[in-house]
Amino acid sequence: MQLEVSPFVFTCPQDARSAPGTFLKMTAKRYSTRKSSANVDGITLLFGHGVGAHKEVWEPIIDDIFRLDTHKCVREAWAVDRQDHGDAALLNSEELARNRPDGVYSYEWSEAIAAFACSPRLQGHRIVTISHSAGAISMVGSTKFIDVENSPYVAMILVEPSMVAAELDPYTEGGIGPLTSAIRVRRDTWASREAAHKWMGSRFPWNIWDPRVLRAHIDHGFKDTPDGNVTLKCNKFHEANAFMDKVAHFDSVDQVGRVCRMLPFHVVWGDRDDIIPEAGKGSISDRSQGRFVASITKMEGGHMLVQENPTNLAVELCRLFETIAAQRARQVQSRL
Repeated sequence: MQLEVSPFVFTCPQDARSAPGTFLKMTAKRYSTRKSSANVDGITLLFGHGVGAHKEVWEPIIDDIFRLDTHKCVREAWAVDRQDHGDAALLNSEELARNRPDGVYSYEWSEAIAAFACSPRLQGHRIVTISHSAGAISMVGSTKFIDVENSPYVAMILVEPSMVAAELDPYTEGGIGPLTSAIRVRRDTWASREAAHKWMGSRFPWNIWDPRVLRAHIDHGFKDTPDGNVTLKCNKFHEANAFMDKVAHFDSVDQVGRVCRMLPFHVVWGDRDDIIPEAGKGSISDRSQGRFVASITKMEGGHMLVQENPTNLAVELCRLFETIAAQRARQVQSRL
């Protein structure tokens, strides 16, 4: 199987926080094979990463999906960077430094995702989103910027979404403060990519990552510095600030309740509650609050499922794609 990879740059909608005439950019990659591209009835996958990551952390999973997709459900896959993460952080570096010292808010990425999903490039595509951790906040938030009843989305898959109801406020409990403080003082510069690889590979949490994901992180998450070292593309202060976006954090849970009867949500949790407590996990599917999800799956791993267990996660995602495709087929048949 020869996977074709094409990079793209998408200009995001003008935001009130940007200087007049400036536009942040969102970087993207398209993944397909010659056969999958011809499958116009297949689904298009749209991947959103978590805070501190980038679009390429999904590549081991995307590779496995195209290999495992025996039912030929998938037409193509896209992975996108938040505007202050990954390659987008490089393209937007001047605007971020000049006018956006705090970085990008979750719903700014949401608006860009919605504009991209509704753009001519994806016109006529049936999109299934797959998002991880805080990326789920922005992916769910993108439904605020589209007409859900006539949207290109056919389903959303949330992997360990870091979304909890306001009554379970992790900011009040104090868990977010120490996390962001640790990020701000964390090491972010090494002599070379291989030095960074060796350092991370011997320390938690990177030492429990799948080797393919760690390699992708090293290859695509770093940039060269003028003094000959390497540093992270995502400014660690922007990464820390992303966790402080309380409004989107809570509102995204309510947004599930607003749109779940029109758009099916499938949630995948790890069986190790290392970041999100069990009560928090339950809030996203709390039927008493009108939050209905189509399925809940638990699999081996912790919050960093994408990084720790990509092979088994790809198997689970392919199973969900088959379920989504079958459900859509039944819906179409019922309308005939």
